[in-house]
Amino acid sequence: MYRPFLAEMGKDRLAIAVDTPGYGGSDAPPAPTDLDAYAETLTAVLDELALDEIDLFGAHTGSRLAVEIAHLRPRQVQRLILFGAAIYTEEERAKQKVTFAQPKPVEADGGHLAKRWTGWAAWRWPGVTDDMIGRYAADSVQDFERHWWAHQAVFEHDMAARLAHLEQEVLVLCTKDDIEEPTRRARDVIRHGRYDERLDWGHWFLEVDPRGAAALAREFYDT
Repeated sequence: MYRPFLAEMGKDRLAIAVDTPGYGGSDAPPAPTDLDAYAETLTAVLDELALDEIDLFGAHTGSRLAVEIAHLRPRQVQRLILFGAAIYTEEERAKQKVTFAQPKPVEADGGHLAKRWTGWAAWRWPGVTDDMIGRYAADSVQDFERHWWAHQAVFEHDMAARLAHLEQEVLVLCTKDDIEEPTRRARDVIRHGRYDERLDWGHWFLEVDPRGAAALAREFYDT
């Protein structure tokens, strides 16, 4: 999802996307873990790359990782853009745990694969192609037995408390997607920064409109 956005941002700065442990091309931890452990692993990447000052961009789960990294490295992290910064009610959190934070069975007829496609396709908007949906669906069934691990960590994370204490400048970006309403709640707890709604965007906006996304990011990061 980040490739077109990275190409745009990389025109005038170093732009890097890192796979969360256990997802994409990254090795998995030995057992389910919490957001702190995921974030600590990613700070090791920063150390390996010897980066002194960085801006962060996180999407959904990545937004939570971004605020944890900012908490761990307050001098290193300068600004954060959070695409989706869901603050759940206890009722919503309980429902999400049941829906996403537990293993799902592999169906002999491949029905679990079709459900992934159908679930992502429900969020199609103008400009989203079958290839984009297919990529998300394929990514979400890699290491199928572990796909729920990060979700478990997400629903134990207190985004409201973290946002309320961050000293860095934060831009919370709310789009038309499945965490639109929970993300709206973040505007009331941001300590430094701002909240923007772009309801003409949704999942895949970094691919559908990479130039627009990069322009927004530059305006915030470089102010």
